[in-house]
Amino acid sequence: MAKKSKRNFGFKNFLFSFVAVIIAIYVFQSKSDAVDIMIVEKGTLENIIETKGIVVKDEKVYSSTVDGNITFHQEEGAKVNQGLLIEDINSSSNSSEIKAQLSQIEEAINKKTENSSENNGNSDSLVANATTNENNDEIQDIQNSIINKNYENMYETVSNINADKNLENPYHEYTLTQLSNMKKNLTNSLNTNKVPCYSLRAGILSYKIDGLENVYTFDNIYNMMPNNTVLNEYTITDMKQVSSVKSGDSLYKIIRNFNYYMAVTLSNDFAKLFEEKKYIKVRVVNEGVANDIWGYIEKINYGSDQSTLILYFDDFFNVIYDKRYVDLQLITDLHEGLKIETKSLVDKDGIKGVYVKDASNIVKFMPVKILGEDANTAIVSEGSYVSEKQRNTIDINDKKYETIKIYDNIILRPDKITEGQIVD
Repeated sequence: MAKKSKRNFGFKNFLFSFVAVIIAIYVFQSKSDAVDIMIVEKGTLENIIETKGIVVKDEKVYSSTVDGNITFHQEEGAKVNQGLLIEDINSSSNSSEIKAQLSQIEEAINKKTENSSENNGNSDSLVANATTNENNDEIQDIQNSIINKNYENMYETVSNINADKNLENPYHEYTLTQLSNMKKNLTNSLNTNKVPCYSLRAGILSYKIDGLENVYTFDNIYNMMPNNTVLNEYTITDMKQVSSVKSGDSLYKIIRNFNYYMAVTLSNDFAKLFEEKKYIKVRVVNEGVANDIWGYIEKINYGSDQSTLILYFDDFFNVIYDKRYVDLQLITDLHEGLKIETKSLVDKDGIKGVYVKDASNIVKFMPVKILGEDANTAIVSEGSYVSEKQRNTIDINDKKYETIKIYDNIILRPDKITEGQIVD
């Protein structure tokens, strides 16, 4: 009985050891044959150039003529018409500019008083004389201001018209009645120590002043060269947060229209990818949000090593109006096809391809034709259709090869695999 028990114990040890070895072999093979794969899907890939754009707008900054405290009447980013009251400056000192204007008005009044043959001074004669002027919008504004007794707005409009005409005294052509109203209005401003500030043009109002408004100008945009596009250090001052100003301080700016430009400087090699008078897809990255817009290449100014693209836009203005420098991606090409990871690519006999695990878990090499790639992703051709039961084909060196298809299992570490290998 003792011998039989000993034999049973030895058999059990053998059986246990055998099973343990089988399990170990299975686990080892499972781990050694396990591979990382990806499933082929359709995708797109863009060729992009990352750069900076300088935003150039048709903007005009208006400054204070007196010291004082500000009372604001409009909000940042508001659309304003010409003649709208933007703010008042409550000043403790008289404005020399207003005094000079009063002096001109008084001179015109004296001249008209001395010359009895001139107009008797009514609003009809003012409008009649003004109808020959090319500034029809301003004339209508004058007429409406007189009707509504808005003499401050009328004064501003008259000043604009005559400033353009470069008259020695812009008030000589107006009637005694009109001149008297202007004088009364300006005198009231002096007496109340309140200087009203009106919008002298229609556009977008901004209190954000960066000091570069006269560096990058709308009038000079076509002449910008690489040496004009060096990014300057600047600080944005939000005048809406300022309660008082000194004479000469900037108050606000009005940006006309919704059209703007960007000046983009690139190496000459990159600049050669573009053509004048062509559209370009641009991605503006603003505060972490990307927006795709279309720009028009108005001009390319070539330099010795770099060139400046002058891009015109008429969209996205509501986001860009208060920006000076923006992050850009210029999209030069778009590739569509089958998307794979670049680390799956391998060269075999001078042909670029990937390893595919088929339905039988057998690894097979498949050539591919790369349409575009970056550090992580490649877009390859779907090939030419043959039949429902055959794979599409691609042409390589005048020979046709079957290629990958959507939903194929691609081996991600081809250096660990050999063709014909069976993998899980």
